[in-house]
Amino acid sequence: MPAESPEPLDSSAGGSIDYLDERDADVDEFWHAILSGDTNMASSSRVARALFRHLPSEPRCKWCYAPYGKPFGPILGRLGFGRWEKNPTLCATCMHVMEEHQGGAEVELAVMFADLRGSTELAATMSPSEYTRLLNVYYGIAGAAVQAHGGIVDKYLGDGVLALLLRGYCDREPAAVAVEAATRILEKVSHRRDLPGDAGSLPVGIGVHYGVAYVGIVGQAGQPTNFTALGDAVNVSERVSSAATAGELLVSEAAMSKLEKRPDGAESRELTLKGVAEPVAAWSVRPALEEAGTNPVATHVATSGGGWCTVAVMRRGSVHPGVDLIRWPRRGP
Repeated sequence: MPAESPEPLDSSAGGSIDYLDERDADVDEFWHAILSGDTNMASSSRVARALFRHLPSEPRCKWCYAPYGKPFGPILGRLGFGRWEKNPTLCATCMHVMEEHQGGAEVELAVMFADLRGSTELAATMSPSEYTRLLNVYYGIAGAAVQAHGGIVDKYLGDGVLALLLRGYCDREPAAVAVEAATRILEKVSHRRDLPGDAGSLPVGIGVHYGVAYVGIVGQAGQPTNFTALGDAVNVSERVSSAATAGELLVSEAAMSKLEKRPDGAESRELTLKGVAEPVAAWSVRPALEEAGTNPVATHVATSGGGWCTVAVMRRGSVHPGVDLIRWPRRGP
């Protein structure tokens, strides 16, 4: 059952973490501090996320990372961190505090938009259940990559994933986290063995942009609300993604300029995007996606005790290189 609306819990009374320090500041200053990582105002929020992100398991509150799954989810749910009935992507305590401070702030952030190419045609080749399972694999890969270093999955949009990388939550430069997460997604969706039908890989294209957006709670008081980002930076990210082909990451110059080092093999592009007045300078990055296990080389064959054959196989893929030991019963003399 969805969690009821609790009052913020007081840690001094032995309850869970009252993780937002409420100060006598106006709402805009409060939100700007939370989103930009002002440790003087947001220290308790950062502590909560640092704690909860290490507790299994998915799915989670996208603000504080409180887990909903077992084994800790049911326990935290009793302490007020269960799913909020109006918006299950947030926990009850987070939603209560945010609604108490409804608003947001304009902040710089990196935005990542990943899109599954040809999803309509792909869905036509399998049953609805199989297609749902395929999307869940895709969502799981994207969610893990984004959250690994403090990113927020804003929403799943059918065949798209929108992620926000905020300075207040990322463990380093948000643009660098966005590019790393995007690269990881492209690596992980390549040459899968857990997809339904004949889908051996997921054709995903990704765009990353950096700019200013309004981030906070949107919606009217008393009505369903959501934590999200609005503005040109979000729109440009989606448009940049639409120009990326399967297996390609397009990084706008605005995002690339935030990185200490340009990814190897990055190629300059100029994008003419629908709804964007001026051409957008960008960089095309294609992570090495050779399948782990492709073109294996058997380096040794031997007969072990008990009549078994053992083959040491060197995997030459760039994703997970290493050695596999394969054994099977020996037949014949």
